[in-house]
Amino acid sequence: MDKHTLRELKDISVHKEAIIRNVKIKINEEQSSPKRHRWSYRIVTLTITCSVLLFVALQLTKYDILQMTTDTSQIEGKEVSKQLTDLFNIEVKGSKVTYSQYFQTADRLNDRKNPKFYEPVKGFEAMQEVAAVLGNNVHPIDPKKLPFKANIQEVYAVTSEMTDGRLQHQLQFTYLQKALSGKDQQFAIFTVTNVDSNPLANYDITHDISDFLGNSIKNEGLIGESPLFHPIVTPGSGRLSYFYYDFDIKNKKVRLTSNEANELYTYYNGYVFHVGYQLEHADQEDMQKKMIELVKEFILGNDL
Repeated sequence: MDKHTLRELKDISVHKEAIIRNVKIKINEEQSSPKRHRWSYRIVTLTITCSVLLFVALQLTKYDILQMTTDTSQIEGKEVSKQLTDLFNIEVKGSKVTYSQYFQTADRLNDRKNPKFYEPVKGFEAMQEVAAVLGNNVHPIDPKKLPFKANIQEVYAVTSEMTDGRLQHQLQFTYLQKALSGKDQQFAIFTVTNVDSNPLANYDITHDISDFLGNSIKNEGLIGESPLFHPIVTPGSGRLSYFYYDFDIKNKKVRLTSNEANELYTYYNGYVFHVGYQLEHADQEDMQKKMIELVKEFILGNDL
């Protein structure tokens, strides 16, 4: 239903006056007609009037429901924005945003308007506080469950404008093992972004798919018919870089870092979930299964 139609439906005076005119015309016709035809005119008039009134009532009900849903969504969005602003209250420099190279044509998260970057909050408790703002949509992983020791645990926040003007939040939950040299050794990074529609709606989720380099992308399945796509780095083949946020403390700037990583990607309950992980382990297949379990826990919590 477009805006023009909504405005027209909201102003029911147009329909009311038209109904009154039609009824008056029918009454005049009835009065000037023979008595034996008057009852048939009354029946026709009442039928037309009731039909029009029912149509207007149904359309107004649809408008009210749509308006109520929109208002509720906007109120909830503003409340989330306010709470996140309280947690991420230091705006810093930054220019480049993270996204999945495999699915950028679907979600368009590589092309965002007016991005703003904030200094990350640190520690697992901070992760839990941020997750609490999103209700039951995010469930931070206990660091003890990871197959490596994460000496860095932090959450990044980047905001931007959606196509309809609403605020978009991208939150990156980082579990990182960094060497004394500053090199990122192992990591599991969970990125959550609210979107206005399902970017995977037109994907064939019944089969595995491939990237444009020919690498297979497995569908591990999240829950029900919701997919969980799993691009896996194949040694010796072409691959796409994985992007994630890092913080330059000296210059107070959120940087975009690229690395080699396996990824997991899905849409669920209004959010795009994009995960990258790099693990040093002899049994890579076992670690992949472990990460699939952790990603499902991060998204679904105890609903597994």
